[in-house]
Amino acid sequence: MKTDAWRIWDRQKEYGDLLYRRAVGELPEMESSKAVAARIQPWLQDGDRVLDVGCGAGHYYRSLKQAIPRSFDYTGVDATGYYIEVARRAWKGDTATTFVQGDIFALPFEDQSFDIVVSANVFLHLPSIKIPFEQLVRVARRKVLVRMLAGDRSFRIQEVYSPETHPGWFTGQSDQEEFDGQGEPVSFHYFNIYSRSYIEKILRKNSRVSDVRFVEDTFFDAGRFAAEKELYANSPDATEILDGWQVNGYILQPWHFVEVTCR
Repeated sequence: MKTDAWRIWDRQKEYGDLLYRRAVGELPEMESSKAVAARIQPWLQDGDRVLDVGCGAGHYYRSLKQAIPRSFDYTGVDATGYYIEVARRAWKGDTATTFVQGDIFALPFEDQSFDIVVSANVFLHLPSIKIPFEQLVRVARRKVLVRMLAGDRSFRIQEVYSPETHPGWFTGQSDQEEFDGQGEPVSFHYFNIYSRSYIEKILRKNSRVSDVRFVEDTFFDAGRFAAEKELYANSPDATEILDGWQVNGYILQPWHFVEVTCR
């Protein structure tokens, strides 16, 4: 099994270009980025330092700037070098921003160096979340906000790629089968859902965590998703709305915000 499957974006410049268009205002803000800005707005104080882990092209910064009328410094970190490149281009001349390439499993920052740490739409794609949570809490002074899939139970989900179903994402040869001789997928995409009890358990073991709160993400305009699906037509992350649920393929996505208060 490929334990680095979450790095699929490394070979998808087109997705980075789409995020760049969001960052510079050529495309609408993501519904999730507006919701993130609304969640942290009451927390943020003048002069705070904000870290966005999995920042893409800095498109979340656009929503933060529009929703929060206070001055703050923003640092974006992403594992994909091309995203950092386009983020720097999008926010060239904005002295409040810094963009750094880095790994969520080993963030390149000192302990408690940011007042607020945000990570949205990243944890579902990771092979594990214990160390990422530890890293986010480590570098946060006051608050951590994570948007992820959380519910009553945990599910390890892999969307398996093949040359026929995902020609732009499959990493093997054109005539290769979806699974290897051991029955493992040749290439895949995580859609992991974690139980609230597991998330709270690993966070409560951290001596710096004083409170954990789960908030269901219902803060979106369902009407926006038809247009969004067209934008994401070639991405395995394309979603639509079904009876109020965000749906990807056959998967109902229980999006939640995990709000962590640090000592």
